[in-house]
Amino acid sequence: MKKRKARILISAAVLVVFTFSIAMLANAATAGETSVSSVSLGALVLSQNSSYVSGDYFGIMKVSSDNTAVAAASADSLGRVVITAVGAGTTDVHYWFRTSESGGWTSATVPVTVPGTAAQNSEDGVGGLAFAGSSVSLPKGSGYTVADITLNGKKVEASSLLWVSSSSAVAKVEADTGKITAVASGTTVVYAIDPATKAAAAVSVTVQ
Repeated sequence: MKKRKARILISAAVLVVFTFSIAMLANAATAGETSVSSVSLGALVLSQNSSYVSGDYFGIMKVSSDNTAVAAASADSLGRVVITAVGAGTTDVHYWFRTSESGGWTSATVPVTVPGTAAQNSEDGVGGLAFAGSSVSLPKGSGYTVADITLNGKKVEASSLLWVSSSSAVAKVEADTGKITAVASGTTVVYAIDPATKAAAAVSVTVQ
C-alpha cells in the first residue's frame, strides 16, 4: 500500500514538472516577437495633407510615429505602411516588417520632415481628394462617417480610402471604412488617403 502511494506521489510530481515545463515553453513562444535586424530608411519630405505609401510587405507590426502632430502612420490591408503629413516639424516613424513567412522581423525607422506648406491636390489646384465639409463636431461616444467625398470630381465611397486619425485618444477611425468614433473631449484631424493616387484630404473633428 505504501509503495502504491509512493508511486502515485511520484507520478503526480512528474506530472507537475511536465505541466510546468510545457507552460514555460508556451510562455516563451508567446512572449513576443523580436527583430533580427534594424534599418534606417530614406528620409521623407512631405507637404501637409500629403501622404507616402510604402511597397508591399509580407507582414507589418508596431507601426508608430514619435510625434503624431507632425505625421501619422498606419498599415493598410495590403501590407503597406502609410505615412500622412499632419503639421510642420520633424519626426521619426517606426515599424517592423518582414518579406516572407519564414523571414525574421526587421525594425525600420523613417525620418519625416513636414515643411508646413499644404500640398495641392493637382497641378491647377482643382480636383484631387475632397470632402464637402472641413470640420465636424461630435458628442463623446457617437459615430460619424464622412459623406460626399470626391476624387478628381467623381464621387467615391469612404470604404475605398485608407483612414487615419492624428489622435486616437480624441477620435479613432476605422482604417478601412472611415467610421469615426468620438472618444474624449478635444480636437483631432482625421485623414483619408487614396491608395492609388496618394491624394489626401482631412477633416477636423472636435469632440464635446
